[in-house]
Amino acid sequence: MDYLIKAMAFDDHARIYFVSCKDALNTIGDRLSYYPSALAAVGRVMSTTLMMGAMLKLEETVTVKVEGNGPIGLILAEADAHGNVRTYCSNPHCHFEYGELNKLNVKATVGDSGFINVIKDLKLKEPFIGMTPIINGELAEDFAYYFNVSEQVPSVVSLGVLVDTDGRCLTSGGFIIQLLPNTPDEIIDEIENKMKSFPTMSDLLTSDLNGEDIIKMISKDARILETMDVNFKCKCSKERFENGLITLGKKELTEILEVDKTAHTVCHFCGNEYDFTEDDLKALIERCTK
Repeated sequence: MDYLIKAMAFDDHARIYFVSCKDALNTIGDRLSYYPSALAAVGRVMSTTLMMGAMLKLEETVTVKVEGNGPIGLILAEADAHGNVRTYCSNPHCHFEYGELNKLNVKATVGDSGFINVIKDLKLKEPFIGMTPIINGELAEDFAYYFNVSEQVPSVVSLGVLVDTDGRCLTSGGFIIQLLPNTPDEIIDEIENKMKSFPTMSDLLTSDLNGEDIIKMISKDARILETMDVNFKCKCSKERFENGLITLGKKELTEILEVDKTAHTVCHFCGNEYDFTEDDLKALIERCTK
């Protein structure tokens, strides 16, 4: 079962978020036939977005867009404060490894330049929008840079995805450590020194340790504040696709009707398919205002 943990640590001078989201990642991987390194890249973005969602309140939501110069194209993930997430990428059918190391090459998949955009719907008049450049491409360092520069919250980000030879995810997750204002220098030094020799996220996730164990490894005095389930949850419906088709306008819909007679649509997030018959298209054309 996928889950997310929120905790306070280091004498309450830091927040720790931990997530394990293998099942949610396999849901999209299975439905849309993701290749291994594409699945790993999307998994890292999914983990981070889920933890960003956990930083929100009530009905607030966050959308993360990673737009690098790699072949995967756009990676987009959406999450809320309750552990619900959905994500997709422009090209799930790309795969790269690091030479003979048999290690997935996320950097070659995402690219080493581009931008990370974060849009937070805080239920105010205007959303919060933050943007920073991609500085590495492996994503953990890139998201740490985002937090430090765009939100001015000193943060450590660790992410890991392990994909089996059959293309399915074995483990996916990560943690974020965020310092609160006025954290003493000795605690900052303690965290920095600990992270220098801390195991990789993939090693931690393949061990017998659970999320709470890993948080306690980070800080012995950690206090668990909340544990929540994580779920892949898509918002697609035939009605949403109807509205999307209507935005094409009467002229383009009429051309589709005359040439193809029907329309076949597929959700990029979950792979659900919605078909529109000739009568459906005629009804949509009647609803068009222009």
